[in-house]
Amino acid sequence: MHYASGLFTVTSASILYHALQHLYTTQRQRAWIITGASSTVMTLCSAPFVIDLVWSGGDVTAVHPRFQLAALTCKAFQGSLLADLIVGSIYYRSSITVGWGWIHHSTYIILVELILRRQWAHLFCLALVMEFPTSYLALSFLYPRVRRDWLFCASFLTTRIFFHLFLLYIACSPGGRSAVQGSYLPALFLALALPGHATWFIQSVRGAVRRGLQQSGQSPTTPQDEKQQQSDITAFLLTAMRPVTTLVTHSGITG
Repeated sequence: MHYASGLFTVTSASILYHALQHLYTTQRQRAWIITGASSTVMTLCSAPFVIDLVWSGGDVTAVHPRFQLAALTCKAFQGSLLADLIVGSIYYRSSITVGWGWIHHSTYIILVELILRRQWAHLFCLALVMEFPTSYLALSFLYPRVRRDWLFCASFLTTRIFFHLFLLYIACSPGGRSAVQGSYLPALFLALALPGHATWFIQSVRGAVRRGLQQSGQSPTTPQDEKQQQSDITAFLLTAMRPVTTLVTHSGITG
């Protein structure tokens, strides 16, 4: 049944693309149809798990497994990634890059399969709230009038930086590890994904600043200004990561 969910997602995503692609004039817009639909559905599916976490005061062990929903969601996530690769390789090949396309999607398809076999699907669903910024970004490409750079950056900072760091902190703690049979693998997965999120955030802020200056008619930023912006953002992110690195050091993960 769970594998049928993945197959259903691949088929549905392909049909959705063909049904909507004529509404958009550029290939870049059409490339966001499947991603936008997938990230929106994944964000909604994460809601019950996030609510559990909030009501428990941040206790990840109190997140209800909801085995059926969690497994179906994970298979649907895999299916959406596969559909994006299949449809993209035919209709928007230039938008499917090696790094953020083939490697990223293939890695997550394999990773989610491992998570399912370890029965950690509900915890992955909890993390899927980080798909919200992607959902909004897709919407801003499909309907440029709703684009607000500050809203994307704020949602990204909240979910893919702060919430990501919170999950990493929990995954390194004894209480958090008790929810995954004492394994450090979730902490490792989160740690490996964090640099990509941080890089994306830095690029997003720099792009938002550049577009803001252009719209206001001010002089564009110089290379020195951009370096300073990147330095300031990096320093901010490193400060935000300090509690996690402290916990990692004291938990003996590195030693």
